[in-house]
Parts: sequence; C-alpha cells; structure tokens
Amino acid sequence: MPRQVKQALADADVCVKLRPDWEKSHFRRGMALEANGEDNDAIAAFEAALKTATGASNPEITRRIKHLKAKIRPSNIHVPKAKVPTKSDVSSTSTGPAGDPKWLLTAKSPGEPVAARIAAVNQVGGWLQSHLERAIRKTPGESEWFFEDKEVVAFLDAGVYGSMLDVLTHTVWSIIDAEQKGTEEGALKAKAGADLAGAAAGVLHNLIHPSLRAWNTRGQTQALLMTLQQVLQMPGCPLMHEKGVKVQQSDEVRQFTALAAKILSNPGALAVLTGHHTIARARLQLLRAIVQNGKKATDEKATAQLRLSSMAVVLLQRCRVAGGYVDGSNPAPAWEPVLDRLLDDEGADEIRAEVEAVFEQHNLLASAFVKFGFEGSVGL
Repeated sequence: MPRQVKQALADADVCVKLRPDWEKSHFRRGMALEANGEDNDAIAAFEAALKTATGASNPEITRRIKHLKAKIRPSNIHVPKAKVPTKSDVSSTSTGPAGDPKWLLTAKSPGEPVAARIAAVNQVGGWLQSHLERAIRKTPGESEWFFEDKEVVAFLDAGVYGSMLDVLTHTVWSIIDAEQKGTEEGALKAKAGADLAGAAAGVLHNLIHPSLRAWNTRGQTQALLMTLQQVLQMPGCPLMHEKGVKVQQSDEVRQFTALAAKILSNPGALAVLTGHHTIARARLQLLRAIVQNGKKATDEKATAQLRLSSMAVVLLQRCRVAGGYVDGSNPAPAWEPVLDRLLDDEGADEIRAEVEAVFEQHNLLASAFVKFGFEGSVGL
C-alpha cells in the first residue's frame, strides 16, 4: 500500500471511530480503500456513508457505489457450492497394493538398459491393473472409486503420471534421433524405444480411463472445473498473455484475482479441484481438445479449450502441493502461494512456460494414443 494511501486510510479509520455518524469519515475511508484496490471494502464504506443522515442526499456516494459494483461484477460467473469431502469419501480400509518409487526411477533413467526400463514400466502397469480391477467392480460415482484409493493417490503423488509422461517424451525423441541416423544399430534402438514408448503410453491411458468412466457421475467436479476455467480465460489472468508480458496492476487483474480467490478460498472447492480425479479430468479435456483441433484446424472452441485445460492442469497441480505435506506424505492443498507467484512477473513467465510444456507433452501423448491404438477407449 502506498504511504499516502496508508496514511489516508489510517486517518479515516480514526474519524470513523470518533464520529461513526459522520458521512465524510466513511466516504474518505471508502476513497482510500478504492485507491488501494480493495473495492468490496470500499463499497461497504460508501454504503455506511449512505446510511448517515446527510449521506442519503449525496449523489456522489451513490455514484461511487454504482461504479464499483459495475467494475467488480463477474458477468455470468457463478461459483458452485462445495463441501469438504468427509473421511469416508476419500479413504478406505480396503485398498490395493502400494506402488514402488524405484520403478519410476528405473523407468526414467536413460542409463538403464531398455529391457530393464520396459520391465519397470510393466511393473507400474501391473500395479495399476490391480487397482483398475477393483474399481471396475464398483458403480461409477460411489464415494470410494479409483482416484480416491489411498494407494492410488500415494503413487500419483509420488509422480507416476509425470514419470510415465517423461519416459514417453524422452523416448520419442530418442526414437527420432535413432531413425535419423539410418543405421542398423539405429533401427534396433528405434524398435526397442517403440516398445518402451508403447508400454508408457499404455500406463498413461489406464491412468486417464477412470476419469472418462466417471465423467457423468461427479457433477460437482465438472461444475467447479468449468467455473475455474471461466475465470482463467478472463483478460486479467496473466496466463492469457504471452511470455514476457508484465503483470499489470489493473482493474481486470484485480477482478481476476478476486474471483480466483473466491473459488479457491472455499475449502470444499479447493479439495475437489485439487483432487487427482479433477486433474485427470482436465488432462482428458486437453487430450480431447488436441484431437478435435487436429481434425479441424480452425476450431476456435477446441483451441480455447487447449489453453484452458493446460492452465487448469498446471495451477491445480501446484495448488495440490503448495501447502507442503502432512505427516511427510499427504499434500496440504493451498492456493495463496500459487496465486502470489502467478501475479509476479517472473512467476507468471515460469507458469506460462510450464503450461506450454504440459500442452506439448499431451500433444505427443495424443499422438501416441493414436499410434498404439488407445484413443477409442478414452473418448478421443
């Protein structure tokens, strides 16, 4: 807060305390709050001024209130109600096997023999299959389902999705390099790489498939995700601008910040949005938009969904771990550090680059799904 505004607000606070029935004390406090960008508090101050004996006949107060309400009014954006999931909603005494982080380390290590890396990916696949077999016996939408099994959540938090995506990305580039050499050795490396890429793509497919199965059974999840994406496409969202564009202290940015905070500060909404089922749904939306955009290069709706889904994936993943970990392993979701980073010039560029990377990797994944025959069963 600038020094002059801070002093003006302090003086107004004193005036309000001494003369709460004086129109000008509330009015001056409202002007100071408005100058500091605290529009909602400013409206409250102006409304207090309006309630005084002399304020009722002051048209300037009414004009200030009308101006501020018009400025902050979120056109057609409604935040769905959300409650914090109960313990029975997110855990179970009966769970599948635990995943081993060593599998991920081996799978990601270029120095390991390709056969060992394929074996590690297949171990991840075996772990996943046992959980899918348990989930398939349940009706979609039950309180306990695939993305709420504690061992599934634990391995997802250990980075299984990102690890498999990295394996696929690096392997595809290795295949391209080997094929460009045009040698017999290069051909053998390309074939081995294709086996590794196919195994990783299969795991990724099976991690996303449960989101499609439960697509129509979690209305709150979809409603909250759509609302968040509405806010992310506002002009004031720093992610709507190219890398290098400074974050402006404008009314548009303040409106974006206020609405994002309104959604994420609700504990129930934050819990739903940062759940792996929501993040997986955002990934599936991104893959669908990539495929749709490929079929119709001028499809503006698909192009917009590409950006929104990529942004949602990055921000929700960051929010999931922003509050650190409880008991050393369970993430404590938090939104304030993420929003603060997004509103910083350096931080905005960092997150913009991450959004671009997420899009590029999922673009490659969509191609892999088509190549290895996985696209149909995830609705692509």
